[in-house]
Amino acid sequence: MAHVLHPILREGVEARAYQLRSLERILSYSTLMVMPTGFGKTAVEWMTMAEFIRKGASKIVLIAPTTGLVAQQHSMAVERLNLEAQQIITYTGDTPPERRKALWEEGTIVMATPQVIRNDAMSGAIDLAEVELLIMDEAHHATGNHAYAQVGQLYQRSNPKGRVLAATASPGSTMRHITEVKTNLNAHNLDLSKRSEALMQPYDVDMDIHTHRLDLPETILDLLAPLRAHFDDEVVHLQRLGFLAPKEYIGTKDIEKAQLSASRAIQQRDVRGYDAARRVADLRRMNILMNLLQTQGTSIARSFLNRAEEEGRSGRKTNRMLALPVIHQLRLALNDLDELHPKTSVVERLVRKELESKPNGKVLIFTEYRDTVQELVGLLSQHEGILPDVFIGQSSRGSKKGMTQKQQLAQLERFRSGEINTLVATSVGEEGLDVPSADLVVLYEPVPSAVRAIQRRGRTARQRAGSVHVLIANDTRDAYVHRASERQEENMHRLMSRLVNRRTLLQETEVTPHIMDAFSIDEAGQHHPAKAYLERAEKNAQQQEKKMEETLPTPTRKGAQPSERVAAPLRPEQRRAKTQTGLFQFESPEPATPVLNAEEVNIVLNAAEEEIQSLNTIDGDGHTIYIDHREANSTLPGYLNGLGFSTALTQLPWGDVRLSERTLIERKTARDLLDSIKNGRLLRQCRGLKAHARRPLLLIETGGPYGYGLHPNAVLGALAHITLDLGIPVMMVQDAEEAAHFLAVAAQREHDALERLHSFAETSALSEEQIEEAVLSTQHELNRLHDEEDEPHPWLDDRLGHLHRCFNHVMQPLVDERKDMEEVIASFSPDLGGLFAANVERVVAQTGCKDAVAKDLVSLLHGSLTNQ
Repeated sequence: MAHVLHPILREGVEARAYQLRSLERILSYSTLMVMPTGFGKTAVEWMTMAEFIRKGASKIVLIAPTTGLVAQQHSMAVERLNLEAQQIITYTGDTPPERRKALWEEGTIVMATPQVIRNDAMSGAIDLAEVELLIMDEAHHATGNHAYAQVGQLYQRSNPKGRVLAATASPGSTMRHITEVKTNLNAHNLDLSKRSEALMQPYDVDMDIHTHRLDLPETILDLLAPLRAHFDDEVVHLQRLGFLAPKEYIGTKDIEKAQLSASRAIQQRDVRGYDAARRVADLRRMNILMNLLQTQGTSIARSFLNRAEEEGRSGRKTNRMLALPVIHQLRLALNDLDELHPKTSVVERLVRKELESKPNGKVLIFTEYRDTVQELVGLLSQHEGILPDVFIGQSSRGSKKGMTQKQQLAQLERFRSGEINTLVATSVGEEGLDVPSADLVVLYEPVPSAVRAIQRRGRTARQRAGSVHVLIANDTRDAYVHRASERQEENMHRLMSRLVNRRTLLQETEVTPHIMDAFSIDEAGQHHPAKAYLERAEKNAQQQEKKMEETLPTPTRKGAQPSERVAAPLRPEQRRAKTQTGLFQFESPEPATPVLNAEEVNIVLNAAEEEIQSLNTIDGDGHTIYIDHREANSTLPGYLNGLGFSTALTQLPWGDVRLSERTLIERKTARDLLDSIKNGRLLRQCRGLKAHARRPLLLIETGGPYGYGLHPNAVLGALAHITLDLGIPVMMVQDAEEAAHFLAVAAQREHDALERLHSFAETSALSEEQIEEAVLSTQHELNRLHDEEDEPHPWLDDRLGHLHRCFNHVMQPLVDERKDMEEVIASFSPDLGGLFAANVERVVAQTGCKDAVAKDLVSLLHGSLTNQ
């Protein structure tokens, strides 16, 4: 077996050509590496870290989603990298904050969870600019408001030229999802390794995927019938009232929409909303109950009802559902029944058969529900040779406690060592469980996400053959979910192939020459350069693929024998008579498209790229935005830091965000807005905002509809008062991310305006001579006021006097021309508009003059207007 040699790598890293191909690209540019589970993404990460350390990198950060994965990555890095153990550290929430800063300074390779890196980078405890390589394991999490995405954005701002290795087996099932991952992590170059390609075939162990489609027994169907009838009656009632869509199949999303409709009805004082809300709540619980009975079994349904009774005693509104006759009858029936669902017997048979044939093997069972975990562990523990235990998350609910991080790590170690051979896990065990000898994975129910399905399947067939068994109850939610997952996975593979062939402006294609010179391959004692080894393997793979294509049968036309020669299909113009004119012959000739040469193409692409960057790039350039300390737990500071601003948490007497001395902003979420209107706090805050800032602003994050029993007119009235009476602008945004972008743009404009004002003040300063001349002129006017106390002066005018002076100034040319009209004109002072709009009757009524004088004045005024 060939091995990789490198000064920082210990012996034992197997040489695989597809890993070296990925390594060459990663060392050349930031990359999103997509590689199937079990093919050694972590080996590529070790080699990348080793080369960066050899080149003198002082800080490398690897991020994993859970503390279990962080500990696993740490142990493997210590084992594979030729470094002192204290240079490789773990950096998680288990370490106190005061200790983490010292750890950061000591470590060369930091294995961390994303939340800790995000929080410490935002607070200034660590500086991401020191990081030369950022490795994001399970990178498909880097979307939306996830800490992965925030860390990626912070790193782009702190170190725009830093290298990123984003690794995943399942980047997403939509183009939007994959593009968002690439953008958030600044990894625009895609490295795709397909299980089917020749380079990977020698390492592709067999993974048999079996689907078990199970029919529900008649007893369960009989138990479901009354529930379904009651459910359908409630659905029809809510549809008749307009709270549910008129459709045949009602799912979870439809029930959620009905709940929102009921909340809106309550807000609008529609009495039907209260009854609808109660019915929808019962409908949701009954839908869960029916799904549990169909997909999990009678024992799990009984546990759900018992827990609902406990919650009812503690104040939860579940007593209404439990009091329904159909639910009461179901509980009585379930108390007298053993488990009837066929899934449990299939799991029991599969695990027994696997461990009987492989006594040292290991089994993983995934399920969505903790009750099912406990039920399966109890069932399997009754069999000799099966050593089962649970693996669940940290959250606790009621009397059911979760597993702490230390308990999770200890459980994984027990599983690896063989102390237990069957691990029954919830979704917490989907990602990164490194159990090379796991031979069997059982999915108790399918999951609706292609990403999760791939992660679950990837827990087996990592180094030797394994099998995956998916249990599906026919005509239940299982069947719909399984079809959805399959469609998503097919779409993901299509998108990945399309992205490989697509060239984007930010993508690089050429690898750096001699980038792998430090790596060599040991083949049976002979050393070869890694690049030569890769080229030889790629050449062999191309020849192998060519041979496979030659052996494939030539596709033939449907209905034709393989040996017969088939003519090409006739074109439309060949089937048409020669004298007949074709439709497309009437088209007007298109002008010839000019062909650009290479230089012109580059100019166009560069101009497009600059335009895109100018439109999409917001650079805070380190400018400080002051945020009230009450916003510390929100995501707003993190978003602003990601956009390049420096945020300072302080105590603001009024408002939540201060952009400058004159701009103060009050931030409200939809929920906070409604609450502050109800208790009168909003108007008090807005008045204080206006009193303490020349440019106040109310920023509202609309989010989604909330049911607080507040009439819409109350909200509109409050906003109308704030906008029209107080004169405070109101800005609506969707969420915290959009709010951060708005604040970033506003802060940039405010900073630019202040810079322009400062520049104007510096460039428009008066000289000493001009200042002296202005002072002398002012002194002359003051002396005139003192000497001529009785004379009118513009400086002494009140508002009315100022208007009279303006009127006289405008009408003076007419008075000089017609002295006889002076008194008539003066009677209109200071109503200049009234004078020019007056007709003869109005002039007579206003001045008491004769009709002839009035006509003469109107004619004079209109003539002066015409002349002008």
